[in-house]
Amino acid sequence: MAVNLHRVVVLVLTVSWTFALASCAGSTNHGHDRGVGSYVVDPAEVTVDDRFEVEVRDGLVVGGVPRFEVLTGRVVSVLLTVDRVDQVHLHVYDAVADVGPGVEAEVVVRAAVPGVFEAELHGSGLRVFELEVS
Repeated sequence: MAVNLHRVVVLVLTVSWTFALASCAGSTNHGHDRGVGSYVVDPAEVTVDDRFEVEVRDGLVVGGVPRFEVLTGRVVSVLLTVDRVDQVHLHVYDAVADVGPGVEAEVVVRAAVPGVFEAELHGSGLRVFELEVS
């Protein structure tokens, strides 16, 4: 019985991607420590270089999904106001914070990894902003 190597590779990649995508869909915690990625910083202990704000109302980002452009090494703060209980997660930087009516979330990271990274609300899966580090 001959095994088609191409089919095996496609199957393995499909299963791997399915698990990777499912890891940030559906639940609200995903095993992340809240706000404790290796690039997350305490705004009380550092000077914030760049500040941004995002508001989510009725399931939509007010004004559209923004892309915040910052230079490598800067400390970035994004303040989120959301009208529903959820949890925001900035991918790669692993910044996680609870948010909801009356509970603003402040995501503060040192922009050390170049690239474009999205932040989403875990419960709804809504993309709320992109962070572009160059």
